[in-house]
Amino acid sequence: MNHEMSSAFNVNETAFRELRNGEGGRRWNPPPETWYGIKAAPGAQRCPSMRDGQDRKGESIIERNLRNEGFEAFMPSYRIEVQHHRQRHWIERRFPTFVGYLFVNIGPDDFRTVEEVTGVSKILRFTRSNDEGSMPFAFPQETIDRLRYIAWEQEQIFLAARARRQREEEIEEEQRRRGKPVNASSRRIRRAQFTELGGGLSFSLSSASSRAFITETLQTLGNIANKLD
Repeated sequence: MNHEMSSAFNVNETAFRELRNGEGGRRWNPPPETWYGIKAAPGAQRCPSMRDGQDRKGESIIERNLRNEGFEAFMPSYRIEVQHHRQRHWIERRFPTFVGYLFVNIGPDDFRTVEEVTGVSKILRFTRSNDEGSMPFAFPQETIDRLRYIAWEQEQIFLAARARRQREEEIEEEQRRRGKPVNASSRRIRRAQFTELGGGLSFSLSSASSRAFITETLQTLGNIANKLD
């Protein structure tokens, strides 16, 4: 990611929380939430591709199914643009940050109902030391808030890159109408670089701490899931 785009969306997490809740300078005090990790069934996180300009939710299968059952799901994700190789139009694609995992905000009476939703493999559990069986693993609110901020930051970067690409295409089209040669440099759309982070997360995260946090959370999800398998 170039430095200009990074600094353009350098919003700290406190400011993000205030913006998200419309609270201005007041103290951020959201209602209590309890989030649990879910292991998704293969293919359940697939999101529909959207042609540039389409106005759709872009929900994954599992998000839609959970929403239809009245549950609030959170699947950290990022979007990229690809150009159709023949028709040349742009297509938006959304991918999960954590392949195989997402989060759901539920109470203790909802565990069994959630696991019956199509696309849900299981709720992640941990084994208690007193041999009383396993319990669903609740993620701290701070973890979810940090992931929300990272996802929001990713979205702002994506929107800025898309707007720049669209403006470059408008300039090219105007040059063609005027009979002027199109500058080759205007065709260079900056593409996201990818790393080994979970789900192929683009390298446009603005800080090393965000990248480390994503990696740490993915390891936590994987460790809990492996103990269940």
